[in-house]
Amino acid sequence: MPLHLDPLSRRRFLGGGTLLALSPLLPASPARAAETEIWALLSDTHIAADPAVKSRQGVNMADHLHRVIAEVVAEKESLAGVIIDGDCAYDDGQPGDYTTLLEILDPLREAGLPVHFTLGNHDDRANFSAAVGAATGEAAVEGKHCSILETPLANWILLDSLRYVNKVEGEFGAAQLAWIEKLLAANPDKPAILVGHHYPQVFREDIIPGDEKIKISGLVDSQPFLDLIGKHSAAKAYIYGHSHTWLMKKDENGLHQINLPPTAYVFNESMPNGWVRATLSKGGIELELRALDPGHPQHGGKHSLAWR
Repeated sequence: MPLHLDPLSRRRFLGGGTLLALSPLLPASPARAAETEIWALLSDTHIAADPAVKSRQGVNMADHLHRVIAEVVAEKESLAGVIIDGDCAYDDGQPGDYTTLLEILDPLREAGLPVHFTLGNHDDRANFSAAVGAATGEAAVEGKHCSILETPLANWILLDSLRYVNKVEGEFGAAQLAWIEKLLAANPDKPAILVGHHYPQVFREDIIPGDEKIKISGLVDSQPFLDLIGKHSAAKAYIYGHSHTWLMKKDENGLHQINLPPTAYVFNESMPNGWVRATLSKGGIELELRALDPGHPQHGGKHSLAWR
């Protein structure tokens, strides 16, 4: 089932005629094509049940998210919605973590912004589902929370890479890969932006995915995933979090890989935290870093990525 929060005001984003629809539960709504649509992209919020909890570098994760939410709400009139790319909870996805998370996110919903989630290795699928509320309809992939957001300019494919709670590696799995293949094959002419928490990480053939002796930190099925999206030209970009790093790279086949910065703490103190303002157009996407530290050298930097 998808994990998403509807706006409390039932506000619809109508800038340029864009209307957001969630599939497979809801059909795409007819709307005239918009020239652009703008999204707020967040990742790795790591919210604990107790909002006073601090972690690395003495960061208060709840305080960081409050600050980001205030910035996003200030731009509500231009935004189509918000996507939070996994590791929403602090450690192992306790029910209280999600209660606090949803309380902090309330201003987004009150501002009329829909919020969509993917799951990371610090999330718990059952606890998050219970907090958000039971969805109706048939799951796209059994045992996974994945969905597609259809807009006039792109299909946003939200993926579930959670393998084991509080273990670092992730996995899409054969069933979810087959679902992705079906979506891309059925929509060859519409840009697809895939969003999942874990980064691709290709291992040597002599390493067995899941072996506890090996430090696996990304997707254990990275190669099948990259092969799949690489052969479908509709797939334009894969957006992920997990490494707490702001990074972009372009594969030889033209696919963009976009690593979102964390909202919470960083692993490398030279890296920024904050959120990304993503402006989608017919030919690509512009990404603008909104660092929590306005003095960070990358704050406000814009990167224009053209579709293959």
